[in-house]
Amino acid sequence: MMGLFRWFWYVAIGNPIVVSTICGGSRRMRHQWVRMVYLGVLIAMVTLGLMTGGGMAGAVSLTELAKAGTWLFAIAGFGQVTLICLLAPLFMAGAISEEQSGKTYDILLTTPLQSLQIVVGSLLGRLAFVLLLLAGGLPLFAVLLIFGGVPMEAVFICFAVSALTALLVGSVAVTLSVLRAAGRRVVFVFVISVASYLVGSYLLDLLILRRTTAIPNSTTWLTPVHPLLVVEASMHSGTYRPPEPRMLKESSPLGRWYLAHPFAAFTTWTTLASGFLILFSTLILRRIAQSEGIALGRVGRWLRLGGGADERRHAARHVRGNPIAWREAHARGNRTGGILARWLFVVIGLGITVTMLWMYHHGSISGITFQKTLITLLLVELAMVMLVAIYMSASSVTSEREDGTLDQLLTTPITPQEYIWGKLRGAVRFLVVILSVPILTLTIVSVYTFIGTLGQWPQATINTSVFGRSSAAAAYPLMLLEAPLLLAITIVPFVAVCVVVGLGWSLKSRRVLGAVIPSVALVAALVAVLGFCGWGAVSSEGAFGTVVNAFSPVTSVVVLVDPWRTVAQFDEAPGVGRGLLAFSVLLAGGVYVGVVYVSINSMVRGFDQTVRRISGQS
Repeated sequence: MMGLFRWFWYVAIGNPIVVSTICGGSRRMRHQWVRMVYLGVLIAMVTLGLMTGGGMAGAVSLTELAKAGTWLFAIAGFGQVTLICLLAPLFMAGAISEEQSGKTYDILLTTPLQSLQIVVGSLLGRLAFVLLLLAGGLPLFAVLLIFGGVPMEAVFICFAVSALTALLVGSVAVTLSVLRAAGRRVVFVFVISVASYLVGSYLLDLLILRRTTAIPNSTTWLTPVHPLLVVEASMHSGTYRPPEPRMLKESSPLGRWYLAHPFAAFTTWTTLASGFLILFSTLILRRIAQSEGIALGRVGRWLRLGGGADERRHAARHVRGNPIAWREAHARGNRTGGILARWLFVVIGLGITVTMLWMYHHGSISGITFQKTLITLLLVELAMVMLVAIYMSASSVTSEREDGTLDQLLTTPITPQEYIWGKLRGAVRFLVVILSVPILTLTIVSVYTFIGTLGQWPQATINTSVFGRSSAAAAYPLMLLEAPLLLAITIVPFVAVCVVVGLGWSLKSRRVLGAVIPSVALVAALVAVLGFCGWGAVSSEGAFGTVVNAFSPVTSVVVLVDPWRTVAQFDEAPGVGRGLLAFSVLLAGGVYVGVVYVSINSMVRGFDQTVRRISGQS
């Protein structure tokens, strides 16, 4: 027994890598700021929930207080799991990228440390930071229990789901680091994949799977593999709860356990997957180091799809206009892999749109289901575009600073104004292909609606209730004909704002991930605040709410797809409502263009001082 404890001590708690990482990271002000911002976001979410949930009224009964407590716990629980799911891959990605650039594993292999100590130490050292974030939020959840209405087990499930998710993400990150596959592109794909899975699968379950399940108000097969859905199922809600085993008589014993106990299933598969990745990394760690220059070199050249030495052997190309803009638009993503990824995104997005429209035309899905699925698709496409825009802009200056290209550019006649404006113009031109996907998606539906109106198709209109009138049904067009144009005016300036945010942090940061992480956090906070304000205003304030909502790209997508059921008083005067919607979108687009113009000019004025300051710190 004593020998087992000693082995566990040297592998986990007393592991030199764990001790070094925790002691070194605890002294960094950046980690302190991350913890403060994390707690600040949770407190802000609870405060907003308290203001909107009826918990701050003058005379509140115990029943109303319990309802407010349930509402607050739902906000805090979802907020905590979401933040951990986004922070864990970002932090892990930054850690493994630093290890890759510093050849940390090559150095560790020369020490007396065992392979298991190296892998577990790398994992626990990085995971400790995420677990400290969870521990910091525990007092806040303890205060929420005072309100009542929250089962104690739901609090523990919320923290356990967050910790298990961080463990799984950390295991994947360490495996990528061991495989020497933790370059900037792989890290970016890793983070994008986690965020896309969280958003896309949750919307899939919310809008489609819950409506097609055989047992009303029950969880689905997707619940045990999604952290947010597991937390939602643990709240004992009457609208989303696990089915009892007796209701699943037709399923196998394993299927009954999987569907009836989502938290247990989530715990089992995440633990097994993490254990397998740790064991796999331990077994191949030294073998990878021995064969890195042979087998992995071939695999790396194959994955780069033509990015080898022959890539530079091409004829000289004529550069027109701003050379920085030309380079950003044509030199980035010009490898076969990048080209295939962009056009694959186009084909998949438009293919899903055509498929959904064909199913709706033949009566396989209802009009409301089609609109909700369309909204889901547009939001996922918009999220992907914004993330690509942030990563591309956040790495534009820092990557040149890391490889020395920026120092060479500063010796040319290119002025700061040409450099900064060229970065913006080139990024927007590069994003045109993927930015056109959501716009073309709405264009296809609008053209279908227009043709259906001329051909008197009943599918061109939807008969359902409108906003505020659940008992009265009305017929309205499937899509506004001007919706694609309004969507373009909405998202193009906002994507330019995302590029400006990433470019600003890239100019002030020494490393790519040091610019990507705050850029993603700032844009996410901006989208959340604008969405919260816009959705509350458009559903209650009429004309003023329409103007406020136009500044939120997420809720604007929902309104453009279905204004009759989302905008207050829209059905009373549809012509006036459509004009007001167009005016609001134009106003918001003009404001965002002004923000971009002012921000870019500010970067131009402080370009020399910022570059010199960052160069002096390196």
